[in-house]
Amino acid sequence: MAAWLYDKYPYIKSYLDKPKSLEELQRNVGKLEKGYEVHHIVEQTSAERDGYSREDIDAPDNLVRIPTLKHWEITGWYMAPRKDYSGLSPREYLRGKSWDVRRKVGLDALRKFEVLKP
Repeated sequence: MAAWLYDKYPYIKSYLDKPKSLEELQRNVGKLEKGYEVHHIVEQTSAERDGYSREDIDAPDNLVRIPTLKHWEITGWYMAPRKDYSGLSPREYLRGKSWDVRRKVGLDALRKFEVLKP
């Protein structure tokens, strides 16, 4: 196998994972594996800027382990303007919003990118 493919294979393989339940995604947070990263359902930086505590942000129910490449796609999705949010990016739309609204958008993003089962 070519060296580049050997290095990138875990990322490709994880990208092809079938959607999982929220419980499955949360259960694997502590399992370190190449091709996966820990993702905050409620985005951490914007939540912290709006006054939410690190305790809430890093709580187990806000953390999931997802494929690295899907994590990157979700991050990009949060930054770009969306029709669903009146032309704002999801990140802009969520400024000043409640934890529940942020969580709903975060779970919707996980479903949109086929990480979380519908």
